[in-house]
Amino acid sequence: MRLLFGSIIALLPIILPGCAAQKESEFLYYQAETTKPYEDVLAELELAITERNFRITGHNKIGSVIRERENIRFPDYDTIQFCNLTLAREMLDISPESVIYMPCNVAVRSENGKVVVTTHLLPTRSSNPKMNEFARKMNEKLKQIVDFSVED
Repeated sequence: MRLLFGSIIALLPIILPGCAAQKESEFLYYQAETTKPYEDVLAELELAITERNFRITGHNKIGSVIRERENIRFPDYDTIQFCNLTLAREMLDISPESVIYMPCNVAVRSENGKVVVTTHLLPTRSSNPKMNEFARKMNEKLKQIVDFSVED
């Protein structure tokens, strides 16, 4: 038992850096909130998406569907998916495995009297410099969409 425990302790300096590196590859998020009415935030979000040449590919009205199905009070939750095929092609030409990040997604929720808008950001610390540059530019677009939707 002591030998096993000692072996594990000896391996920690090797194992832990791998865990830390794995954490860096997790999704990053950008979030903003407002006291504007929920429906206004959704309308502004859709406007911000289309004004930046993205097409909305899906809108899931999770909160309202739960309210209707179960006939209960339930907060608002929505997700909106969107894509720009020109940008999608550029990203996939640079990094085919980046398909996992498609389509872009924004989540909207009511929480404590506020509306919270959150989006996934693309990782910018990969081993592919071209993809990192693309991700930085794309992340700015995503942040602008979120910010526009919550502005007064």
